[in-house]
This record gives sequence, C-alpha cells and structure tokens, in this order.
Amino acid sequence: MVGSRVAGHTPAVPWWPPLRPQGDVAPRLRLLVFPHSGSGPSTLYPVVEALPAHVEVLGLSLPGRERRFGEPPGCRLDQVLDSVSDEVLGRDPLPTVVFGHSLGALLAIRAALLLGGQCRAAVVSGQVPGGTARRAHATATQEDAVRLLREGGGTPQWVLQDPEMLAHVTRVLRADIALSREAAAGFGDVRLDVPLHVLGGTADPLVPHEPLDGWAAHTSGPCRVRRFTGDHFFLLAQENKGEVGDILRRALTAEF
Repeated sequence: MVGSRVAGHTPAVPWWPPLRPQGDVAPRLRLLVFPHSGSGPSTLYPVVEALPAHVEVLGLSLPGRERRFGEPPGCRLDQVLDSVSDEVLGRDPLPTVVFGHSLGALLAIRAALLLGGQCRAAVVSGQVPGGTARRAHATATQEDAVRLLREGGGTPQWVLQDPEMLAHVTRVLRADIALSREAAAGFGDVRLDVPLHVLGGTADPLVPHEPLDGWAAHTSGPCRVRRFTGDHFFLLAQENKGEVGDILRRALTAEF
C-alpha cells in the first residue's frame, strides 16, 4: 500500500468524479483536469464545457472542497497518484490528456508519467518550470495565504468578506501549497515524451511568464508556449477561454 488508502478501494466520495455528464455517448478520449490551489475542478468547467461529447472529462477533487468540503484539507503526492492508479487506470483505457493549472500543472505532469502510454499530451497553465522559485511556496502564515488570495484574484468577494469561509479557504490553500512543494521537489529532473502545451498570462502577479519557455526541457516531444493577455486566471477570461478550449481539443486529437 502506498499512502494512506488501500489500493483498489474506491472511496465513498471519489477523487475523480466526472466534470460534466457523459450522456449516452461512448467516450473515445479522456481529459484529466487538475485544478489550482484552494479550488475544486468545477472552477475550470468553463474551459472544458464545449469539448466534444466523446471526450470523458474527469476532475481531481481534493479533500476540503466541493463534494469533499466536509473532509479535513490536505493530502500527500502519493495519495494523488494512488487515486490516478485506482480511479483512472482502473477504467477502460483511453488516449488521455492531462490538463493542470498552477498547482494542478505540477500534479498533471506527475500523473502523465504514471499514465505512461495512455498519455497523449500534457497542457500546463499558470506555472513555472523546473526548479524555478515559486512565490506561493513562501506562504507561511494565515496572513500570507489571505494576501495570496487577494493578489492572485479569482476568489469571489463574498468569500474574502466572510470570516468563516475565508478561514476555511485559507486552510485549504495552505494545505495545497504544502502539496505543491512536494510535487515541485526534484521537478527539474522530470521529463515526458509527449507534446507539451504551455499557457501563461502576461500580467500574472503570481507566476512570471518569462520562464515559461523553460518547460521545453521537461519533454523530449515538441513544446509550444502560448502567452495570453491576463492575470493568473487568464484562462477563465471570456476573451481567452475559447482559445484555451481549442488548445485542449488539439491536444486530445494529437494536433500540434
């Protein structure tokens, strides 16, 4: 057994629920969505909702958010990878693309290695490559976490004004930052062999866009960097989400 879960056991609340209804269409392709720190996968639904019906979309649901809101936040990298082994590799094999934003980008690359030949491509967003210093990792206190939420954007104003909800969200964020540190450790040696699509915002206050070209060192396949006008959540902006969806479609169909 790796981590704290029993291999082959599906928990009452899954780590990988569908992010949208599959309907009666048999899936031919699979997209794994890894959300950013402090959030659940439904945050990225606007980017994936227009994908073809034959794409099965699963979103990583970590403890302490969305349908797992009542669970204490925090988990380890091996638990995330266990969930991929149990709940994704346990399904019928399909050509798969991993897509992660911020923390999710680090987890997506780790999962791509685990998926092996099932992984067709990787799409990473809002994250610096390799051993580049990450601003979020300097967050040590509750006050630091609140500052990160405010400066990064993307957090509804009502959450920032509700002391109880803000305390919960910052607990989740700090747990995710610890997971991010673990996922980033030794990342400079990580190398894929599939196409890598890299997305970033030119006005991102948390992740500088200049180092993004360094992602090319993390795959022996082709690497394409696309910089968008916008902040850390550029991919959710109305003017950008359509193009982000197009990049996901190309990755799923092995176009580059």
